[in-house]
Amino acid sequence: MAKISYSRQALGDLERIADFLVDSGADAMATLDLIDEAVGMLARHPLIGRPAESGMRELVISQGKTGYVALYSWEADYDAILLLAVRHKREAGFYEV
Repeated sequence: MAKISYSRQALGDLERIADFLVDSGADAMATLDLIDEAVGMLARHPLIGRPAESGMRELVISQGKTGYVALYSWEADYDAILLLAVRHKREAGFYEV
């Protein structure tokens, strides 16, 4: 089973998402739990995400009509996942990783 690590960027993204959800009155914990559960699946299925540029992958995390996208790298030689960034599906793209 692959080990999952979060980059500083990804942790910052999760904090930004939580702050936005709290400010909008949404259930931030439920959303963060959903993201965590989806990312946790990568430990057993690291190739479940769609291919992205530069050898990275994107995990689509659906939440009703909306959702999130997690950018990650799978280092097969080390059996490790590095979560690089997380964004809402409606955001234009990932910040510089």
